[in-house]
Amino acid sequence: MKIAYAGFDLMYSAMESLSEHNKIMKLFTCAVDGVYETNDKVIALADRLGAPHTTDRISQSDIDALIRDGCELLVSAGYYYLIPVDGRLPMVNIHPSLLPYGRGAWPMPLAILDRLPESGVTVHKTEVGFDTGDILLQRSFKLAEDETLDSFMDKVNAYLPDMMGKLTADLDSLWNNARPQGEGEYQTQPDPEDYVLSAEDTVKYADRVLRAFYGFPCYYRDENGMHTLLRCRAYHGGGEGYPLKDGYIK
Repeated sequence: MKIAYAGFDLMYSAMESLSEHNKIMKLFTCAVDGVYETNDKVIALADRLGAPHTTDRISQSDIDALIRDGCELLVSAGYYYLIPVDGRLPMVNIHPSLLPYGRGAWPMPLAILDRLPESGVTVHKTEVGFDTGDILLQRSFKLAEDETLDSFMDKVNAYLPDMMGKLTADLDSLWNNARPQGEGEYQTQPDPEDYVLSAEDTVKYADRVLRAFYGFPCYYRDENGMHTLLRCRAYHGGGEGYPLKDGYIK
């Protein structure tokens, strides 16, 4: 199939697996910070494939050009922006939650913060509303007691090659038999105070926050101000690090 891809490195395995048996026509990626979110891998793959790439937001004229050039499918995965929906071109989005639960930009940290027993990944039709389209494919997985954002996304990326293979092999049937989501609600993005910790917090609470945003900055507040915490964990007992009620952060 001739496929356009929209996304950055968060779900790289989707683009990589799609490229093995399909033609990637163009990559639409996002302007990322290059530290906590990157697009180096998707751009490098596009370059190897000879596919053009851009960080410009997808416009209707881009959709028109894709259709004119014979594009058969647009796949988005973590793309920041709403894509113009056009009935002439099938479009799907990959979302790292079990929709309709977990609509919104940050379902992964919220699943850990809310101590959900499971989550998953959903491939759904792209609609005017974010994360609302009919479901084509869905896979679930258990969340470990010590799940981190990194390990969560490792599970998502492990499922995506098989899901992308099924998507491209049987698109017409999946499309025609897609399941409406039904009722759902958007989860609001965490407030900055949700990842600010202090000596008043317990190890159990602090570690859950640190795991939920693992790889992104959390903060510790004390009399000297705010301190950035990156890829830290909380531990019981005494030790060198930022103090908690019953332990420390390191």
